[in-house]
Amino acid sequence: MSGLAVVTAARRYRALIASPGVARVAVPSLIGRLPYGMATLVFVLAVQHGTGSYAIAGIATGVHSAVTAFTAPWLGRLCDRGHAAAVLRVTGVLYAALLTAMVVVLWRQDPVWLIIALAAVAGAANPPVGAVTRVVLPGLAPAHAKTAYAFDAITVELTYVLGPMLIALVIAVANPYVAVVLTALLATVGSLGLAAAPGLTARYHEIRTGAGTAAPLRRDRPRLLLLSMVVVLVVGALEAAAYGVMEVAIPAYAADLGTPQFAGAVVAAWSAGSITGGIWFSGLNPRLSQAKLFALLLCLNTLGFAAMLLAHGLPSLALILFLGGMVISPTTAVECALVTDIAPTGRSTEAFTLVGTGIYVGFAAGSSLSGVLISRGTALSSVILVATAMVGFGALLALSGRRRIAADAARGVATAVETPARA
Repeated sequence: MSGLAVVTAARRYRALIASPGVARVAVPSLIGRLPYGMATLVFVLAVQHGTGSYAIAGIATGVHSAVTAFTAPWLGRLCDRGHAAAVLRVTGVLYAALLTAMVVVLWRQDPVWLIIALAAVAGAANPPVGAVTRVVLPGLAPAHAKTAYAFDAITVELTYVLGPMLIALVIAVANPYVAVVLTALLATVGSLGLAAAPGLTARYHEIRTGAGTAAPLRRDRPRLLLLSMVVVLVVGALEAAAYGVMEVAIPAYAADLGTPQFAGAVVAAWSAGSITGGIWFSGLNPRLSQAKLFALLLCLNTLGFAAMLLAHGLPSLALILFLGGMVISPTTAVECALVTDIAPTGRSTEAFTLVGTGIYVGFAAGSSLSGVLISRGTALSSVILVATAMVGFGALLALSGRRRIAADAARGVATAVETPARA
């Protein structure tokens, strides 16, 4: 990694954090997104602890994720219509209340249907902290927008490192129910803190004032699902599916080697590489357009997946994951910038929640497929090839659609610049 790039990145991050209102958004956003890296694991552990069944735990986790994926775009639409602070307050409190109620139900050993129902309703109330942050943060520091997207991508990776660590710590001194309560508390504190950030209301007011009254369902408004947006959504879902495949395959591989306790550390190497790559990327000044850069990073990501075929044991796999992971955060940062540019003015939050929906669906499909393949005795090399093919297909889509994506992104930027003048 270039030392100059790291120094430049550090300077840019310092300038970003020093921008008015950024810290008031970034801190509660990190707190509120920690449950993203905790929810799946804590659901499985708590429900299994209360019912004694991994099958029920899997159903509860799947239902929670599926309902979150379905309802998130509706919450995003409400945010875009000027109700972001209210949505965060209501969902932050409701989500915590529902998770706490689920703990009570598990502790009392109430019927299974009630556990599943609470998991589903909690999914519907999952606070859209990530989507709101991706709309607000770059707008607070437009001169550092690229750095803001990279910072956001790194924050996401941190949640998947810190979240499981918190769960492990809590379970070591207490039990899974306490971990659920902690997850609920973090969601509430983060959501309420973000809702109270002065920059949030000001940013959404600025968007609505510039774009006019948001009315996503009216036919005279630009379509959200342009072909270029569909390509970005599908590519994101394919990436998530590939990660889902490997996040099931890696623990299975570790178990086959007789060292299941090291699976978490191997997966963590992936996130560590992503964080490192995100910091490095922030110090670069790429000359390629965002669309071409997106396609290039996806091609590099494909190579990273294919390189796993060279692994012989967990140490070499961890090293390959670290190196391959260095393109994950940069890819996410560029994807966020493209979504912002492509989405019609006043509908960015909805667009980001749709991206989240694609990721939820893709990850669930990938992990389910991986489970089926592994249960049938499929070799790890074949599973890796499946994951590589998914990312490779996404790279081909990005390559073939790069001109359309670039054109729609440029049109979106031009519209965003011209609209305030018309207003």
